[in-house]
Amino acid sequence: MSIYYKISAPAKLNLNLFVRDKLLNGLHFLESDICFLELIDKISLKFNNHDTFYQNKNNTFMVNPENNLILQAIKKFRSHTNWNKKFEIYLDKNIPIGAGLGGGSADAAATLVLLRKLFNKDKNNNKIPISTIFTIGSELGSDVPSCIMSKDLKLKGYGNEIRRKKFPNNYYFLLVYPNFELSTKSVFKHFTDIENFNQKSKKLFFENIKIYNSLLFSAISLAPEIKYVLDNLKKIRNIVAYGMSGSGSTCFGIFKSLKDLPNLSNFYNNNYFIWFGQKANYKLNRVCHSKFLENKF
Repeated sequence: MSIYYKISAPAKLNLNLFVRDKLLNGLHFLESDICFLELIDKISLKFNNHDTFYQNKNNTFMVNPENNLILQAIKKFRSHTNWNKKFEIYLDKNIPIGAGLGGGSADAAATLVLLRKLFNKDKNNNKIPISTIFTIGSELGSDVPSCIMSKDLKLKGYGNEIRRKKFPNNYYFLLVYPNFELSTKSVFKHFTDIENFNQKSKKLFFENIKIYNSLLFSAISLAPEIKYVLDNLKKIRNIVAYGMSGSGSTCFGIFKSLKDLPNLSNFYNNNYFIWFGQKANYKLNRVCHSKFLENKF
């Protein structure tokens, strides 16, 4: 019986996002404090005669089965290593798409971590270092290298400067995704420097971490629901801080205790995606295997 090799791909939360400068190559110089959540996609691979892709049919968020970042990661890995193994691929997707939570990047990163593990097991005398999958990841997207690490991090540049950082534990995070998929490219296209305007608003902190997002007003111009969500989060009595993750449209609230979580009927009544839980730091050796899949596909 074939063995399924499995790995988790955690959602990335931008606690803040500062857009500093636009570089000559068109990219923006960014700074961001990020953490990773217990909200995860699950990816399973098993060796096969040809590539096939399946997704859990019960998932709310469906990817393109012909072209997605998991398949792109496998293709890039092959081009770098000349390792032409084929796979049956299974995805159980829980992270919303186009939500500012790095779901696609997380899937690509987890796939690369898993492929490296399988490659090194197969090639005892020709193992590849972790630096190789960081190189491959950077070719797939600026968020992929940080998603390979999946720990509390400080980012600078355009995803290329990554530094380990530690944020407070034992807090709870509430995510509210108003079911509006935003293109990062579109949000940046509408971005203007509104730093001076935003200085008038209340400064929010999570311990010593400033909660701020330079892209907020650009995202709201494309998805006004974001303002509705943030206005409702602002009213919660014991909320520590609240904001928008990445380029949106997911908003988050931070709480010291589950008892502080409010009645969420305003969000449920709009059929928004809602999740709450804690952050976590993930290990590179989080690959496991079994003879069975956890879910039916």
